[in-house]
Parts: sequence; C-alpha cells; structure tokens
Amino acid sequence: MATTTTAGDVRNHATAYFDGWNTGDEEALRALFAPGVTFRGPMGTVHGPDECVAGLLGMRRAFLDEVAVEHLLVTGDEAVTWFEMRTRLPGVEPFPVVNRMHVGPDGIDRIRVVFDPRELLAALGG
Repeated sequence: MATTTTAGDVRNHATAYFDGWNTGDEEALRALFAPGVTFRGPMGTVHGPDECVAGLLGMRRAFLDEVAVEHLLVTGDEAVTWFEMRTRLPGVEPFPVVNRMHVGPDGIDRIRVVFDPRELLAALGG
C-alpha cells in the first residue's frame, strides 16, 4: 500500500524545517530529509541530508540571524514559502527568498530556492 503525503504533513515539514534552521537544531533538521534530498539555489547545489544540514547550519554560523516566514502555501505534496532572510552582515538589508519544497513518503526530498544573491555575495567577498 502506498504512503500518501497529506497537506498537514507538508505544512508540518515546512514549519519544522524553518524552526530547525532558526534554532540550529541539527538532528531535527536531519530527521526531516529523505535520503536522496537535493537542494538547489543561487549559492549552490547539495545532495543528501548531511550536505543539506551542513549548508543550512553553515549559513547560520557564518552570517544568518533569522529566516522570517511571511507566507507558507501548501498545494498537494509541495510547500512554497516566501520568507525574509535577515543577516548580521554590515550593509546587507533583509531580503526576500522563495523556497519550494517537495515532501514525499520519506520526508523532504527536493528544495529549490530563488533570491537575488548579489548583495549577499558582495558582503561575503564574492
């Protein structure tokens, strides 16, 4: 019998993802990801739960103060989230980010992120 992902499951995963990122809870984040999870965004591409956790928490340690979710929309087995990324980098104003995640029977298996990275890259020396 196939496992069905409900809208409640998707919302819970998305909420826990941002909570775990904001609190830096490595184990809580890792538990959300399916073994084959992929993440793609303007700052790079990673594969697998370990790389996803390392990337999220690496940003948190390096420059991130908070991700402030403004809108979370769930449709089927996907969540689209509009949030503001707030950093502690001088001269970098909070900026909008769109995150689209797919939740399958094993957890979050795909994340796609879109934002304008120019100000962030300049502040990071890139």
